[in-house]
Amino acid sequence: MSSFKVSIKNAGKTYEINLEAHDTGKVFKQQVYELTKIPPERQKILIKGGKLGDDEVIASLNLNLKQPIMVLGTPDKDLPLKPVEKQVFIEDLNKHQGAVVSTEPSGLVNLGNTCYLNSSLQSIFQINDIASRIKTFQVSANSGSNPSQALLSALKLVFQQMNNKIEKVTPSLFLTLFRNVYPQFAEKDNHGYYKQQDAEEAFSQLLQVVTRELKVDDLFKISFKTQQKCLALPDDEVQIGYEDANKLNCHIDIKTNFLRDGIIGGLKETIEKYNDTLQSNTDYEVSRTITRLPKYLTVHFVRFFWRRDTQKKSKILRRVQFPFELDLAEMLDESIKSEKVKIRDGIRKIEKDNLDLIRDFKKTKKDSTLNPHQQQEEEEMKILSIKTKFTDELVSILPESYKLDEATENPSSIYELNAVITHAGSSADSGHYQSFVKDPTDLDGEKWWKFNDDKVSSISKEKIEALAGGGESDSALLLIYKAVGL
Repeated sequence: MSSFKVSIKNAGKTYEINLEAHDTGKVFKQQVYELTKIPPERQKILIKGGKLGDDEVIASLNLNLKQPIMVLGTPDKDLPLKPVEKQVFIEDLNKHQGAVVSTEPSGLVNLGNTCYLNSSLQSIFQINDIASRIKTFQVSANSGSNPSQALLSALKLVFQQMNNKIEKVTPSLFLTLFRNVYPQFAEKDNHGYYKQQDAEEAFSQLLQVVTRELKVDDLFKISFKTQQKCLALPDDEVQIGYEDANKLNCHIDIKTNFLRDGIIGGLKETIEKYNDTLQSNTDYEVSRTITRLPKYLTVHFVRFFWRRDTQKKSKILRRVQFPFELDLAEMLDESIKSEKVKIRDGIRKIEKDNLDLIRDFKKTKKDSTLNPHQQQEEEEMKILSIKTKFTDELVSILPESYKLDEATENPSSIYELNAVITHAGSSADSGHYQSFVKDPTDLDGEKWWKFNDDKVSSISKEKIEALAGGGESDSALLLIYKAVGL
């Protein structure tokens, strides 16, 4: 080829560059400078193999011309490319926003039995597609006194403070509006104190209002094909139907040891309904297969049940192990199974090929000639380089019509665990909720953050495995998975 086009991506913008077959890295960097005003010496260009050398011939690098090349760096300060965002100073924050900025994620102050809400907020905050949309959310001009939009505005303020790494965020306004919109969370005991509530119910209500107002339901929507069979008349025609949900339930009984068992159990049930032939109610077996997998998958451990003798929600304490990588292939409908499995197998090969890169990155010693800021930049570049390589290879095995940046559906059958909400105690009306979130900067998922209200600490992946339950200590109640590669 005598000439070709390469696209680059910087600060959310994509640019096209025309190159000749003999053009080198130096020529490429100069063109990048003309478009972005980032001086060549400050450009960090993410290509397979690491840094782009000045003398390397671009045409010889086997670049994927369908994917933009990521370019990091800051432009000349005299030539800003976009309006500078207003800086938030600590002295401008009110007393409820906290006075200390931390390098760790923000904690949330417990306002009296509000750990159920804090753990839900921390888990939703880590869902990038939600957090980014809330950041740009604006109340509609014709919304009037729409309580849901007011709630989202308060949530935007909480997330803004969390983005600014305020050490302890106090979500007072949000809590007040949340209780106004959902009065069941404003219930008090005989002494006038707010009662403990169910984190799964709070998480579901929050997710419902967020997805409805931001119009992102598809990010969480699971679709099923249902088959209803009359048990009394096995020769009757099977009734086919379709339904949607925003989570999978893991039902727990005396035989449930693994998440897979509980999910499969939840896809089949027996219901009673009227049968025209028998002229009476009879039992039907309902079985479900999955016809659509969302980008984000929520799994609910059905641990709480109502006890008539105590008139309280009691808890199933049984230990149920869950995986860090969840494969739902065996639960898929035949109409989508083969395509999902094909892409799953391709992703696993890419993951295997990337393992050596991740291991080498972990073993690499820091360059002592660089200052701390430069070392951090170098580390971020290597992480982005590995992630970009994975994305490039993923795109190569996806259908051409699949738009990775716009995806709301999982192209494969596999998910990676991103967050866990736990409950400690024997009853939903008491005990304590916490959340655990995977550190997004850690390539192999070994580092996690533990959020105990306003106390934040770093823990290992091994500690997450201990959240399977088996007693009154922390046991998983909600799992939030994300499609691998998205």
